[in-house]
Amino acid sequence: MKEKTKQLKELMWNHQEQYDRVGVLKDAFKGETAYICTSGPTFNQFSSEKLNEMLKDELVLSIKQTQHFTDDITDFHLLNFCNLTKYKYNNPNTIVGWAIWDESQPYTIIENFAVDFILDTYKLNDGAPKIENTMSYNDYWKGLDMNNEFSRPWGPGTMYELAIPLALYMGCSKIVTIGWDLFKNTINSEEKIDDWFYDDIEYKGTKTLAGLKEHLMVAKKTKGLYEYLEKRDVELVILDPDGDNPAYKEIKRLKNIDEIK
Repeated sequence: MKEKTKQLKELMWNHQEQYDRVGVLKDAFKGETAYICTSGPTFNQFSSEKLNEMLKDELVLSIKQTQHFTDDITDFHLLNFCNLTKYKYNNPNTIVGWAIWDESQPYTIIENFAVDFILDTYKLNDGAPKIENTMSYNDYWKGLDMNNEFSRPWGPGTMYELAIPLALYMGCSKIVTIGWDLFKNTINSEEKIDDWFYDDIEYKGTKTLAGLKEHLMVAKKTKGLYEYLEKRDVELVILDPDGDNPAYKEIKRLKNIDEIK
């Protein structure tokens, strides 16, 4: 698996245009399982050693700060412009992808950050995207079928705007999420409660706090996600060690990390 990622990265850099680079990834992992690591509080329940051992031969997509704990095994490191942390990569073959929503952002990224491909955010309207003006507030997943290119609707969050669409574009038939807690702490409390695994540890970096409206929408939209994936024979599995993930009830849950394979 890791050798394939190395080869893909080399092929991508044979192209100058972002569209052509992304095209290299079309069906590159057809029929494979994508393990997506994201930054919910439960991610902190799993040791880096355990994750690295279990996923060393698997397709791993790491979102933002999870890369610090999965660096050696990360195939794709996925970011958006709400995270301006600079990362160091022990694994030179990691493919770094960015989701953007402003024409000026690619220049900032290229000048200051590691990047292998950049994807502009799909927008319904011109100008700066807002949640209420985009497909995430209407028929969220419809945008993925609008053409044969790698397109996806705007947010909310890197999971929806980049990680899941990328796994589908690469032909994966199963998606397993680790640390995707869907802002359950915010949803279940009237007070501000930390919704990232690194809130419990000493960590230097930046983060952008989304509003409650967006948090509520993330969980609500999982019903549409489940139905979208089911029609395409793609299985979605959520690692849910606490047993209280607010995702749509029909989505398969696993409690123990040893069950994910």
